Amino acid sequence: SGMITAHIDLGTDEIYDEANQQNKAMGGLFMESLVNDALVDTTSAVVGPLTPGQLVVHRSMERTAAMILPSNLHEIEAESKEHSKQSGLDNPTRTKILKTAETARHYCLRLTLTVKNNENQEEIAEAPAEERSYMLRSFARFRGDDRVRYLTLAGIIDVDDYENHLWLGFDYSARANTEDEVDISQRMSDINKAIFHLQKAAELCPTDARVPFQLGNAFVARNSMMYQAGEGTEQYADLSKVADALQRSSQLETVAVKLGIHDINDLAICLNGLATNFCKMGEFDSAVDVISRWGECGSIRSSLEPEDLASHEPKSIPKFEWIKAGERDVAITTYGDTAVFDEDDIALIRAAADKRFAQANGAQTSRYTMQYEGNREVHLDGLCKNDPALKERMDNILQEKIYPLVREAFKDQGDNGGHPPPLGALSVYDSIFVRYNGDVARKAGRIGASQPLHQDGGMYSVNIALNAHEDDDPVNGFTGGGTFLEALSVGDDETVRRPASTGHALLHRTTQRHAGAPTTSGIRDILVIFLTARRPETPINNEYTYGIETAMRLQTMAKELPREQCLRGLELARSYDPLNSEMSYWLGVHLLQGDPNDPSDERWEEICRGVETLEAAAELNPADARAYYHLGMAISTRHKYAMRTKRAHLLPPAADAASRMIETFEEAIRLEKICEE
Repeated sequence: SGMITAHIDLGTDEIYDEANQQNKAMGGLFMESLVNDALVDTTSAVVGPLTPGQLVVHRSMERTAAMILPSNLHEIEAESKEHSKQSGLDNPTRTKILKTAETARHYCLRLTLTVKNNENQEEIAEAPAEERSYMLRSFARFRGDDRVRYLTLAGIIDVDDYENHLWLGFDYSARANTEDEVDISQRMSDINKAIFHLQKAAELCPTDARVPFQLGNAFVARNSMMYQAGEGTEQYADLSKVADALQRSSQLETVAVKLGIHDINDLAICLNGLATNFCKMGEFDSAVDVISRWGECGSIRSSLEPEDLASHEPKSIPKFEWIKAGERDVAITTYGDTAVFDEDDIALIRAAADKRFAQANGAQTSRYTMQYEGNREVHLDGLCKNDPALKERMDNILQEKIYPLVREAFKDQGDNGGHPPPLGALSVYDSIFVRYNGDVARKAGRIGASQPLHQDGGMYSVNIALNAHEDDDPVNGFTGGGTFLEALSVGDDETVRRPASTGHALLHRTTQRHAGAPTTSGIRDILVIFLTARRPETPINNEYTYGIETAMRLQTMAKELPREQCLRGLELARSYDPLNSEMSYWLGVHLLQGDPNDPSDERWEEICRGVETLEAAAELNPADARAYYHLGMAISTRHKYAMRTKRAHLLPPAADAASRMIETFEEAIRLEKICEE
């Protein structure tokens, strides 16, 4: 508020031992209006480092953020550029800023200045237009349906404040996207008003990432409305406007993330929208580039420390062995005296989770959507945020046990036809504490507290037991529970596995399909850590850090596209991770879903490729009942199509085809029964 802000630096207090640090912590100010230049030189958006007593004056409508900076900030950026280390999100400048912020407490004095508009002391002074507009805009947020009226008045009072146009655009977009039954012409009118105001906001302030993001979403909404009204298709000119707007927003957000001003959530949402839009445009190479940036967001999402590749000290990792299905490596289980967590670690984590659940008072504490009666989740980052002792302990465990364990366990996978560990430092993609309450689930009519079959995000999943099963603790232990590993359905071994004992872990690749088997009574607590990797400093041609994640995300987007683009997207997804059976499965399914009355050679080739691709899916994952079922249907479809289009001479012998079809259906039924049991 006000007209002018004076920012006076008052210096810092060191809150940690600075003996081993070469550079002093100093204050600074991020100014959003300088971000245009920062697209090339990130630190040009920073005023500082400031010495105590230095003054920075700016208009109050300027969006700023106070910072704690290393005294040699500009030298760090210059050196990083020289060695080509500044292009990614995880760059030395960001790392040093965040580390410095942990070492000091910074002080500043911010004075908000205004003026009186008359000299008559007996009359009440009229506030300047800037302040009246600001107050109206603030008041409008609490006025429900009257918000647009107040925001319009604020815009009339101060025509130069882009925030009025931003919020008008946002509110008109909300009106247009309402789920109420509103006439399409009224909704179209509202979305066009939203676009007008957001374009005006972008003109007045080209450096606020929120503006082009909302503008891009408004274009998306207008596309959808025109399609619903029969005035076009989902593939027309506005898609390029969406791409331009979201590209601009992502560029601006990237600067703020590189400087540690913002976390990655807004950038990740923006990149998701941009990649989806490029897929709709058929520009899949551009989509993959954006998805790679999105993958990098995941690698720096967590505040937990990444792997220290510079450390060569010997680590005391737990003993481990592979769980196999025939000759196939499925998962790893740790065992022996050295566990991943000891009793104190477990007590620390469970106490933090109990406290968070109590504070939530029944509200959802996880951003994941697979929430069921009897299941509760909380993110480890949220627990560590307010518990420095827990964060320090988790960082140590990651460096001393989990990261080296994953490196050692998966080091030979590249030689055995799998993916070798990444070149970049391992890091936490996400981590959740999960509590399965079998008693609550049973009361709600469920078999037990569980999760359905799924794949995880990231590259590796680490599942750590935090309390005992009934087999190990007959008095307090839970019953049921464990991880159902689909791949084990093809053998004679148990399909549900639990860590060897409390504190031990079960590890597998995130692409390994699995489920949380029902906990039928008592409480089962686990901590699941999903690992990804930072972008390597010197990538090699054959190593693509986010290939696994790119394939999964591209596959999800492709399935929502029109058929021709869907097939292109699924083919590309399969090329990025040919070892993931899901890629072959979904490509095969969609290849079969063409026009049954099309007699062309192209359609015949699609059907034959569909059969081949589903055969590949079943070979990659011989425990996937869906793959066998759809393979059987594909063989049947191929036979019927060939007979109808006079291509019977191209079919395999009828007895062989019939035998294979019966075999696939029988295997699908057998596997489904195992899952049900």
